[in-house]
Formats: sequence, structure tokens, C-alpha cells
Amino acid sequence: MSPATVSFWFEYASPYSMLTALRLLYALSPQRVPLTAAGLLRGSPSCEVPDLSKTKIVYRPFSLGPVFKAAGQVSLPNMSVPIKGKYLFHDVARSTDMLGQQGFPQQRQENWPPNSAMAGRLTWMLAQGFEYVKGLSAGNQGPGGVLDLAETKVVAEFVWRVYEAQFFAIKDIGSAEVLANLWDLYVYQPSKADGRVLPEGLVAVELAQGDVVRAGFKNSTQEAVDSGLFGAPSFTTEDGDMYWGNDRLLDALAHHHPTPGTSGFSAKANL
Repeated sequence: MSPATVSFWFEYASPYSMLTALRLLYALSPQRVPLTAAGLLRGSPSCEVPDLSKTKIVYRPFSLGPVFKAAGQVSLPNMSVPIKGKYLFHDVARSTDMLGQQGFPQQRQENWPPNSAMAGRLTWMLAQGFEYVKGLSAGNQGPGGVLDLAETKVVAEFVWRVYEAQFFAIKDIGSAEVLANLWDLYVYQPSKADGRVLPEGLVAVELAQGDVVRAGFKNSTQEAVDSGLFGAPSFTTEDGDMYWGNDRLLDALAHHHPTPGTSGFSAKANL
């Protein structure tokens, strides 16, 4: 039986999406879990490293602005109440500490929220697969494909490194130079080792600004709206159900694999 698919919808402006990205990176590459953190994570709905043996994760970057607008929400709803905004950064810092990544800012930084459009488009392009990126580089506009495990690991690493640059290194992820450097380190170099060489960073960033990728990323955001999303991170299942929030990751992954002896999920929302 092929594994069930769960889509991970995320935005680089979302700190809670960053937590999910780190947990998924650890799940795909267990050797990355810090030894000092491993025992702290079990049983925590916001930090436990999930088991992906029965589930395939599909990375779905999108833009939160149109989603907020479609849902009738103000921009940055968590920041509209100052004490809630203060709690957000404190809460995420606690979780990153548990996950073995110290240094998350305890308060809102001047560079937040970032201009994440370029990073989102670049990630959308990568998430279509190595052959898709190579095709674009050669002037072809074929559809994206199903990623193999090696490709998914590269996507997971790149996504985390963009978050790391944004929230820990306090870099401008709207900068072509910053993104190109990250691509060279965490996409181009692994693709060379894999034998499926992708374009270098500056070329990849240029490709991601083209009309084809812009349209693809825009369509992905519209699909998020059409799927009833109203925030990030969110997760959608093969049968169209949706879960919202980093702390619902484990529930989303369990959606197609109910506990033995139960009838599974019967309260699918009609959103």
C-alpha cells in the first residue's frame, strides 16, 4: 500500500510554520535530532518528532495575505492584541529551545514580517521536483512531478534554512543574494552529490521570478483559499479535511491511519 499524502501549507512569515518545518526535517533526517532534545520531545503536541513511515509530506508554500483577506481577517491577526503578540514570540522560543535550536528572538524583530514572496516562489519551484527545475532552466515548462525521498529531504532542509536565516540569523529573506547563498549550500551542492545537478543559486532565483513560477505560486495560494485555509501552518488530507496549527501535525498525520479498534474520523468538517 502506498503511503497516504498530507500537504503541509506554510508561509515564511509564520513562526509556528517554522516549528513544523523543523519537526518534519527531524522526521526525515533523524540523525539531525539533538541528543539533548530527544527525550524532551516525546508526548509534546507542539514538539514531538512525527513518524512519517505511513505518510508522504507534500510541501506547499503559499502567501498568507490573500488567505487572510479571503477569510475576512486583519493582517497579522496574532499581533492585533499586543499581549498575544508578545506571547507568540515567547511561546515559539520555548518550543525551539525544546527542539534544540536556541536563539529564537524573544520579541518581535524589526525585519518581521519579512517580504517572503521571493522565498515562497523559490520554494514552490523547488517543491515541484528536480526535473521541473532543470526543465525550467532548459526553457521547458513541464508540470511538476512526485518527489522522491532524496528530493523531499532537500526541500525540507532548504525550508528550514530559510526560516533559520529569517528568525535566528536575522537576515533579509527578501534578498536575492541571501536566497541564492542558501540555495547554493542546501540545494545546489546536494543535487551535485546526487547526480541530478540543479542550477546555481543566482540562476535559480532568476528562474523563480519568471512568469511561470509566479503563476504557479499564485495558483498555490488560490488553492489554499479554495481549501478553506485561514492561517499557517495548515495541513490538508487526501479526502479534503483540514487541520490548522503546529500542534495539530500529529493529528493530521494520523488522519488516514486511525487507532486500531476505532472507526477513524467521522466528523469531517465541511469548511
